[in-house]
Amino acid sequence: MTRPLRVTLVLSMTAAATLVGAFVFRAAPQAQPAEMAPAEFSLDGPFAYSVEYLGVTCGHMVLESRLEEYRGRSAYHVIMTARNSKFFNKIYRVDGRIDSWVDAETMTTIAYTSDITEKGERKIRRYEVDRRKGVIVADKYGEVSEIPYDGGPALDPLAFVYRGRALANPGVKKFSINLLTDRGAISTDSLLGERKRFGTYDGKRELQRVQPVTDDGEMFSK
Repeated sequence: MTRPLRVTLVLSMTAAATLVGAFVFRAAPQAQPAEMAPAEFSLDGPFAYSVEYLGVTCGHMVLESRLEEYRGRSAYHVIMTARNSKFFNKIYRVDGRIDSWVDAETMTTIAYTSDITEKGERKIRRYEVDRRKGVIVADKYGEVSEIPYDGGPALDPLAFVYRGRALANPGVKKFSINLLTDRGAISTDSLLGERKRFGTYDGKRELQRVQPVTDDGEMFSK
C-alpha cells in the first residue's frame, strides 16, 4: 500500500485543517503584495486554530504560506506547527512542525521536513527531490534511502492542500494533482461538490466539499 510522506499523526492533522467545523478560527489573514500572490498557490496566514473534541480544547495549530527563495530558486514555503494543550500533554505529549517547499515554476515539491515529538521521542523525516538524478532522497529517522521519481509535477500532502485551495474555483468540478508518497508519485483526482452552508463552531458558513481520490481508491493508506 502506498504511504504518504508523513507519519499518520501529521496526516490526520493536515486533513483536519481543511475541515473548518472542527476548528475555531482565531486570526485574520495577512494581506500579501499582489506580485507575490499568483493564482497557482494560496499565500496567506499565519492562521491560528484551536483543535477541539467534545467541547474541550485538546491542541493548537498554526498554518502559514509565503513566497521566498530556496537554494537559489523561487519557492512557496508552507509551515504547519501543532502542539497539544497543557492538559492533554499530561496524557500524551505531542509537538510538531512540518515545512514544505514548492518550486514556483514547476509546481513541484523540492523539499519537505517533518519534525515531530511524541511522548518525549523526537522523530525527524526529511525529503529532498533531485530531479537531475530522478530520485527523492529520504532521510527517515537517520536512515537514508533513494526513491525513484520521474521528475514530473508532484506535491507532498501539505502542499497538496494549499495547491488545492487555489484550484477549487467556482464552476470547477474536478482537479488533478500528483501526490508524492514514500513510493513515488501517485495520480490523485479531487472531486468538488456544490457550495453549501454548514453549521460550524463559528456559526453557519458557506463551504465546499473536496474529496481526493487516488488511483488506488484511497486518500491515505491504513
